[in-house]
Amino acid sequence: MPSVYVKTLGCKVNTYDTHAIENQFKALGYELVDSPEQATVSVLNTCSVTANADKEARYLLRKFRRDNPETIVVATGCYAQTDSQRLVEMDEVDLVFPNQTKDIMVEATHRFLEKKQQEPHEAPRSKLPEHVKAVSANRQGHFKSSLTLLEADSSQTRAFLKIQDGCNGFCTYCLIPYARGASRSVAREQVLDEVRRLIDLGVKELVFTGIHIGDYGEDHGDTQGFVRLMQTLLDWPDMVRIRISSLEPRELTEDLLKVLSTRPELFCDHFHLPLQSGHDRILKAMRRTYDSRQYADNVALARQYFPRANFGADVIPGFPGETDEEFGSTVDFIRTTGLNYLHVFPYSKRPNTAASRMPDHLPADLVKERSRILRDLSDELKMEYSRRFIGEEVSVLWENDSDAQGRRMGHSTNYLDVCALSSAPVAAGTINRVKLKGFVEGMRLLGKIAE
Repeated sequence: MPSVYVKTLGCKVNTYDTHAIENQFKALGYELVDSPEQATVSVLNTCSVTANADKEARYLLRKFRRDNPETIVVATGCYAQTDSQRLVEMDEVDLVFPNQTKDIMVEATHRFLEKKQQEPHEAPRSKLPEHVKAVSANRQGHFKSSLTLLEADSSQTRAFLKIQDGCNGFCTYCLIPYARGASRSVAREQVLDEVRRLIDLGVKELVFTGIHIGDYGEDHGDTQGFVRLMQTLLDWPDMVRIRISSLEPRELTEDLLKVLSTRPELFCDHFHLPLQSGHDRILKAMRRTYDSRQYADNVALARQYFPRANFGADVIPGFPGETDEEFGSTVDFIRTTGLNYLHVFPYSKRPNTAASRMPDHLPADLVKERSRILRDLSDELKMEYSRRFIGEEVSVLWENDSDAQGRRMGHSTNYLDVCALSSAPVAAGTINRVKLKGFVEGMRLLGKIAE
C-alpha cells in the first residue's frame, strides 16, 4: 500500500484543502502517515503570506528529502502559485502544483508514482502540470479556477467547510488575490449537501471558512448569499454548532447578526475581524474598505447581539511610512475597541504588490519591536477576557487532544481554551456545560463538568 504525508502551512483554508487532499489520496488506496520517513509521497501545502512563510516552505521541502531520499516530494499551495519557478529549481522537489491546478494534483501525483515504479531511471519532462507556465516573483494575472475540493473529512471533532475561495480586494500589502485567484463560491446546494453529510457523520461543530467569506454568492448574483445560507442552516432542527472563521469588518451587518442571534445555543459567539491598523491614513494606504470608526461601530453592534463574544483581529505593524504616532494610535484603538486577542503579521514586502513599490519601508528591527509590543498586548487582552469567565458555566466541545497531564482539552462557543479536571473522564466529540475554576499552564482554563 502506498503512503502519503501531507504538511500544512498557513490559514484555515489551507487546512481544509489538506483534508480534501488526504481524502483524495485515501480514495486511491493510500495510507495516511505522520512523517516523510514513512511516506511514499510527501506533500507540502505551502503559504506565502510573508517572506518567512516562503522561507519555511523551502526549508521543509529540503527536510522532506533529507528525511527520506526515496519519497516523492510535492509542493502545492500559495507559494507554488506565486513563485513556482523557485520551487521547480529546487533539486529536492519532484512535482509542483500551483493552486489553480490543486484539483488535479492527487491523480497526477499517483500517475507519476506509477510511471516512476515502472521506469525508475527516466526523468520527468516537467515538474509542473502540462500547459502550466512557471511564475517567478508573483508576476502573474488574476486567475479563476473551479472549486472542486469540497469533500474533506477531518479527524478533528470540528470540521472545516470551505464555501468560498479567492479575493477581489487587492489590498496594497497582499498577494493573496494572485495566490488564490478571483473570488468564487461553492454552489449553495453543494454546501447544503455537504453540511448534511457532515452532520450525519456525527460532526458537532462546523467552521465555515474561505478567503473572503462575506463575498459568498456574489459571483452567482446573490449579494445576500452568506446571510441566506446561515438562515437556512439555522432553521434546520438538527443543526450543530456553527463557527465563522473570519469576516471583513463591513460584512458583520445587522442582517447577519439578527440571523445568527436566532439560535444563540448553536452560533459560536466568536468573531475574527481583520483590522490591520487602527489609524485611518494607514488603512487608506492599505486600500482597506473601512475606517477605524466603521470598524469600532461594527464591533459595538455585534456586542449588542452577543455581549459575551470573543473578538479577535489581524494586525500588520510596520507598514511603509507608519510613524510612531500612527502605531500608537493602533495600540490605543485596540484597547478602546475592546478586542480580546490579536494575530500579528509583521509587514513583509511581497512581490508584485502595490506596497512593495511604496517609499519609506521601515527598518526590520523597528518592525520586529512593534510586533513584540502587539503580541504582548494580545497576551494581556486574552488573559483579561478569559478571567471574566472564571466561576461561570460555558458550553465546551471536547477535542481529541490532551495536555501534558492527560486532561482532555476543548473550546467553548466563544473560543475559550479549556481543559477538564483530571478526575473527569470525558470523551472527544461530546459537549458539556463546564464551570470554569481558574487557570492552569499558559492561559488555559480549568473546568469542572457541571452536574
